[in-house]
Amino acid sequence: MYYKWNKTRAEDHIDSLCDAVEEVTIKEYTRDKNLSNIKVNEAYSMNAVHLYVDILNLKGILTTANGTESSTTHKRAIRFFDSHVRAIKFILDRTDSIFVDFHNQRLHAVIAKPYGDESEKDRIDKAIAIADLIIESVKQKREVDGDESIEAADIRIGIDTGLALAVNNGRRSNREPLFLGDPANHAAKHACGSNVGIYLTANARNVIGLSLDETKDTKKVKLKSDEIETSKNAADLDLTCDDVMKELKNNDKKLNDFSFSRTTPPLKDLDFDDLYYKSAKHQEIVSIYADIDGFTNFVSANINSEEGKKDIVRALHVLRSEMDATLSNDYKGRRVRFIGDCLHGLICEGSHVETKKDKSVDVATEAVAGIRSSFNMCLDKLNESFAIDGIDDLGLAIGYEIGDVSLTRVGKRNDTSRYAIGISTIESEEAQKVCKGNATKIGTDAYDNLSDKYKTLFKNQVAADLTYESIKSADQADENNDTVKKSSLYESAPYVDTDLKAHAKFK
Repeated sequence: MYYKWNKTRAEDHIDSLCDAVEEVTIKEYTRDKNLSNIKVNEAYSMNAVHLYVDILNLKGILTTANGTESSTTHKRAIRFFDSHVRAIKFILDRTDSIFVDFHNQRLHAVIAKPYGDESEKDRIDKAIAIADLIIESVKQKREVDGDESIEAADIRIGIDTGLALAVNNGRRSNREPLFLGDPANHAAKHACGSNVGIYLTANARNVIGLSLDETKDTKKVKLKSDEIETSKNAADLDLTCDDVMKELKNNDKKLNDFSFSRTTPPLKDLDFDDLYYKSAKHQEIVSIYADIDGFTNFVSANINSEEGKKDIVRALHVLRSEMDATLSNDYKGRRVRFIGDCLHGLICEGSHVETKKDKSVDVATEAVAGIRSSFNMCLDKLNESFAIDGIDDLGLAIGYEIGDVSLTRVGKRNDTSRYAIGISTIESEEAQKVCKGNATKIGTDAYDNLSDKYKTLFKNQVAADLTYESIKSADQADENNDTVKKSSLYESAPYVDTDLKAHAKFK
């Protein structure tokens, strides 16, 4: 092993996390609130519309015609996202909507105004109008004077409405708001798919009178043009696509505005705030996704009671904070962000000149095992401290892969979003998504660079219940094999009439 999971550190840290959320306050969100200032032991209950934007043609932007990545394709992808994220954020800002998060190809926004249960239909109409304006604004291939064009974005948008809890990740820096509840989750699921368009959940459809036959899958039925037009007329947004294009034209970037260098591993102390167009990083990195399996059902089962809401805040704060601490403190990795209840992290070993792929993959394997051990300890501590209903049903689904990753921030300098992207980040997330709560899946390139002693832990690149103890046992078995081999070599060595052993070295 290169590093070790520190059980004592984990126990002490988890105990302190539990202490921090012993008392939790739930408040109603009835006015503008800076979501980044929500305390770790409080949450805001909000009835609002959730909108997820998924850019479908990311892989094509990241690769050449023959499917390979390069620094040029990554620069093109960064410029592509910079332009489109600027457009979407401009639209959200001008329509008084809430930007929550931008993660790889996916963006989450919330429409909370107009407030009140009686205004739910108005919020959905507004969300549909915003969604249509986003699609119109990013579907055009944009010409840039004296440079390659910025590719159009193929967009799919999911929308749902209802009650959710707004919480924070609890870290002193880089705080990230998060909405927990069915509307956020269902909107995200409706944004997943291969076809462009606007997709509403059955719940949202019912509110605006567009109910479907119950046998139809709402994730396969996009809004028709006349249905969109009805909502646009009702919302009457004071914003047009021309307004968005004018905003973008003043902020166009050329490919030579972007440059890459390497950061020296490990990544623990990497400061994303230092990264921008001219200071972006690009190198081989292991991307890790660790998602709390069953958390959506856990939230649904607890969100309708006051104590249940408090338990949701407690569980999320403890689980996410310790997962992050294990990655950074025990294995010198770096969190990119939390995507809901999912951690996206990075591991890199080597030098400022090159990445040691075998060591990086081995350390990442040790890290995901340590994260699961910490996760299991969190469940025990949460049960012990709060006796939370349904906590034992939670699991951890993990995927990881190695490949070229670009690190920077995109958007206006005073309003940027972290950006860590490459084919490996997409594939590591896809690996995580096929895992159940006790599974860890390693990507093909990572597996090819994995030490043989750890390959025995995987079957078809999937390991069940991979923990620190699993790693420790594999290490011990490898040491025992080495001992047997050395012993065998000594026993088979020819007899030499000397006091030195067969393979001793002269000093």
